[in-house]
Amino acid sequence: MVKVLLVLSILLALSSSSLGDLVPQIKDFGAKTIHISATLGGISHIAWTLEIGTVLAQRGHNVSFITTDPNVKFGVPYQPEIKTISMGPHVSTVEFRDMFDVEQIFSKSVSKAYQTLLEDTYQRDYYAYYHLFESSKTDIVICDQLSLPCFDAAHQLKIPMIIHMTMSLSEDTKAPFITSFFTDGPPTSRDLSFTQRFYNRFIALPAFLYRFHPVAKTIKEMRAKTGIIKGFGPLERHSGVIKMINGFWGMESPRPVGPFVEYVGPIIGSTYTSLPENMKQFLDQHLNVVYIAFGQMYSPSGKEFKVLLTSLLEAYEANILDGFIWSFSLKSRQQSDLPKQIQTRSGSIYIVEDLFRGDRDPNLRFEAWSPQFAILNHAHCKLFVSHGGASSIHESLFNGVPLLLHPFTSDQPANAYSMQEAGVGLSLDRKAHDLTGTMEKMQRILLDKDGKFMLNMESMQALVQLKSRKKYHAADMIEEVLHSVRDRNNIWYRREVVENMAMFQASNWDINLAALGGLIGFIVIVCKTFIALLKLPLVQPRKLKYT
Repeated sequence: MVKVLLVLSILLALSSSSLGDLVPQIKDFGAKTIHISATLGGISHIAWTLEIGTVLAQRGHNVSFITTDPNVKFGVPYQPEIKTISMGPHVSTVEFRDMFDVEQIFSKSVSKAYQTLLEDTYQRDYYAYYHLFESSKTDIVICDQLSLPCFDAAHQLKIPMIIHMTMSLSEDTKAPFITSFFTDGPPTSRDLSFTQRFYNRFIALPAFLYRFHPVAKTIKEMRAKTGIIKGFGPLERHSGVIKMINGFWGMESPRPVGPFVEYVGPIIGSTYTSLPENMKQFLDQHLNVVYIAFGQMYSPSGKEFKVLLTSLLEAYEANILDGFIWSFSLKSRQQSDLPKQIQTRSGSIYIVEDLFRGDRDPNLRFEAWSPQFAILNHAHCKLFVSHGGASSIHESLFNGVPLLLHPFTSDQPANAYSMQEAGVGLSLDRKAHDLTGTMEKMQRILLDKDGKFMLNMESMQALVQLKSRKKYHAADMIEEVLHSVRDRNNIWYRREVVENMAMFQASNWDINLAALGGLIGFIVIVCKTFIALLKLPLVQPRKLKYT
């Protein structure tokens, strides 16, 4: 009997093993046609989306990058996975730089620049997008936040759309719109006084809307010329379009967001230009190097340049740093207001032109262009002096280099504030021209006497490096929309329940009012009862008669 049972158990085991485990298989949904578009903003608006596009192309999708001639070069590194399509030259007299005022974030000149840009480019771009989307049987469009014709063409054709953003700028991100976009304040109202909050809400906001009104009017006019009666509102809370943001909690201020918001950053490039041999030798031979760069569009004024350079030279003389690399374009060097010479408090005089040529001191390097990521990646780069653009901050944090931020406009003041709050950098007031304060902040970071910058950066670097994997999550999200959408462009599963609820029901005001009414009724009854009791005559005790 025992032998029989043993044989049966062996046969059962063999039978089970022959069946094997069932491995879930994901259905092959087939290749789709995906267009990524950006025409303004330069590489910081483009490269991170093409990184996501590469992942999608590797998964078998047909991915293309739609732009204008000046930006075609940014698509070259991603070929042949991503095809670049140009809509033609930049046909406007307005450049991206003109859309920001470093002194007043939303000035009249800025609103005028937006109007001119729309008048020059909207119709050409709209018809180009419409034809491309229609002729290629597009399955999904990923439009830059500044590309209104891209939104409208996709919306008219009922093509699923995702907006890609470099900063939180929509109602359903609960973005600190009032305090960070058209003021130089912090990204939230937490540290603002009552007066500042009142000013932002009741003075700055109406002023912004007043300045923006001509732009809204021009948008309406341009749409009418192309036959669009009702356009797409990209910043509306219930627009039903996913906003894909190259940001993360830690740089963004944590707050509730809607279901149409996806933080997918910080997306770091797959490859970067390596250090040329002479620069590598320089960094190898210097232990405490400061790197200075202000992006493609911004350059310090003559006064700002003088304060920054004087601070660097005095730190060099005090042996706080032993060299610097300043990425300062040839065009920026031709500014008429740059000082001819710099005198430090030690009495030393430096001729600026000699510094540009590298004749004064080989430890002080000005470069027309520098491989930024490679410099920040070197162990001897100890500080990055930056304008505070998102891409620059991402690269610095990924490499664990603390920041001294000199913000100009747009999202930069809010970014600078956030980095200071995170304890991985300090922020300068560029309008103050404060040499003492600049020097003091530079020393605090470089010396780091209590080790706080290093300690804070360790956790931030880990956070950023782990978050940098999210380009695969972004690709998953795009595919999710591709295959789950209904009625061509209805991202139904992300729509908030409140869209189909009465306002009173969604806010619970009906039950709140009912409860309030009940409470008031109870109080009224109690009060009436109390008053009635007060009006009752006092009962006199009877006197006893004795006989």
